[in-house]
Amino acid sequence: MEKGGGVKSLSKRSQELKPTAFAEFFAEAVELQRSGEDVMHLHVGEPDFRTPKHIVEAAQEAIEEGFTHYTPPGGFFELREAISEKLKRDNNIDADPEDEVCVLSGGYNALYCAFQALIDPGDEVIVPEPCLPQYWGDIILAGGRAVALELMEEEDFKPDLDKLQMKVSDRTKVLLINTPQNPTGSILTMEDLEEFAAFAENNDLTVISDEVYEKFLYGNYHHVSFASLSGMAERTLTINSFSKTYAMTGWRVGYAAGESGLIAKIRGVSEHTIWCPSSIAQKAAIAALRGPQGCVREMVEEFRQRRDLITAGLNEIKGFSCRTPKGAFYAFPSIEKLGLSSMELAQLLLRKAMVATVPGVAFGQLGEGNIRLSFANSKENISKALERIGRVVEECLGGH
Repeated sequence: MEKGGGVKSLSKRSQELKPTAFAEFFAEAVELQRSGEDVMHLHVGEPDFRTPKHIVEAAQEAIEEGFTHYTPPGGFFELREAISEKLKRDNNIDADPEDEVCVLSGGYNALYCAFQALIDPGDEVIVPEPCLPQYWGDIILAGGRAVALELMEEEDFKPDLDKLQMKVSDRTKVLLINTPQNPTGSILTMEDLEEFAAFAENNDLTVISDEVYEKFLYGNYHHVSFASLSGMAERTLTINSFSKTYAMTGWRVGYAAGESGLIAKIRGVSEHTIWCPSSIAQKAAIAALRGPQGCVREMVEEFRQRRDLITAGLNEIKGFSCRTPKGAFYAFPSIEKLGLSSMELAQLLLRKAMVATVPGVAFGQLGEGNIRLSFANSKENISKALERIGRVVEECLGGH
């Protein structure tokens, strides 16, 4: 087959998809490491902890018992039941495991199926930005259009709610919220959520609430699920995952909870994509929810210490200014004083300091002027990375 000629029948939406800057830096970091370089990985958004032992043991038991076949689309009922119990206990959400919970192959798959079930060509989705780039990709694949709502750095990356009504058109169908937020580490307060709730009700919008970082809160903050607000249960789809909370990124189990009609359509989309998540991983997920939770608290406390370390260290480097994240496990410092674009700085840090980060522009144009550093790495490696960053900034940029 002749290479480079292209396939004439490629869909327009697939051609609109662009490789993310994150994928580019991930691939380059892996290649550098393969060549023998000592790369510090501060770009990866996953806990560096091992999956807790009782979860692994549940998976091993499932294999030994032969639980290695298809499960029903939407997930094994016992897992949906455990998710329903969790939502009631932790989130004050009533979700019937029979028809208001759908298990999917990770949070990404849940988001993809949600947009496929909700969006028609030309529909618009309001998305706070900077944000997870997969939001845009999923919206494009559904034929929709993402409309950016600015997160204001001077307000600790809170959304500019005064501009929210200006984002609405007659094609607006969905409002997406993410708290704690990737990449900024910001959170939405009860007051913020209530303003969003009033806005959603006044404009008759469906709300997708991405809550995968719900357990990663530092200080005296308490996570509030959007669906728990008065009048919001019927118009909210809650997305969550086991990946972050239980260090299960490779297990690929997530879920969506919401109104039964919407969940039925999401389950239908899943039938035509994955059919069902891994049977073994679903058994492990049951153990995660119903087993001891001390492992989660220990991990979050360790992340709090890492957050304090990386925030203080970044603020000691000339040209960096880093707000203290309240949630998730990312620092998102301003680098505007250095006089480089986020892509230029990220490339410099990777190739000269051997520290992999993600340029802010990877999270949208409103992320330019910042870079993202994950503190889901050991304190030793974070300290080493900070020293390298400081040295390279001083040597190459004169510490502007």
